[in-house]
Amino acid sequence: MTSFALRAGAAALLACLWLGSAAATPPAARSVQGVVTRVTDGDSLWIAPPAQRELEVRLRDIDAPEICQIWGQEARLALAERVLGKTVVLRVGGRDPHGRTLGEVWVDGVNVGVTMVEEGHAWSIRTRWDRGPLVGQERMASALRRGLHSLPGAVMPRDFRRAHGPCAAGLAADRTPPATRPGAAAVAPAARPQRSEGPPAPAAQYRCDGRTRCSQMRSCDEARYFLQNCPGVQMDGDRDGIPCEAQWCR
Repeated sequence: MTSFALRAGAAALLACLWLGSAAATPPAARSVQGVVTRVTDGDSLWIAPPAQRELEVRLRDIDAPEICQIWGQEARLALAERVLGKTVVLRVGGRDPHGRTLGEVWVDGVNVGVTMVEEGHAWSIRTRWDRGPLVGQERMASALRRGLHSLPGAVMPRDFRRAHGPCAAGLAADRTPPATRPGAAAVAPAARPQRSEGPPAPAAQYRCDGRTRCSQMRSCDEARYFLQNCPGVQMDGDRDGIPCEAQWCR
């Protein structure tokens, strides 16, 4: 074989390899901008892009508690606090087994799903091969006893469903789009737990443990303790000395 033929053959092989590599390169993720109109639970929400039908979205890479299990309501409140009524960017990653749009949701340059795991409101999603891409954030939240990691009995949703089945119809969040529900408001905030009555608990039961947000508190008294004693808290937006007025200290 001549040197010319060798060079031609090598060039053809390189071209085939390049074309195969280009064909194997996944397309860039499609981005959609819209307003969050409803939060279903700690990893599901509805987004309304301009002049388009609403999208039911499942946050990728995370698994939040079922709405009727331990920390389910707290996880939904935490997600609502971050995104409800805000303009977000959805980076579409496909669809989940239930037909929901699967993707990352970003608000103010922050990946909301990552934040939910970092603050102890969700686990890193498990796969057949590993503990998921956010296992590092999950381990840090567990070590710091943030959110659901601070409570005994918190189990992953798949284990909860295996033991108890899905949430009862009365407790499961309605997946009907807000625009089609009779009498539904354009923005339907999640129900918030009421402050329990009774004398304040002694401050000795509280300690500064890295929590900074209202969604991480369990009572008004705890929120007041954190506001008065702990650094970096973000619970008094109007600076009137009363923390978490929308959630706890009404």
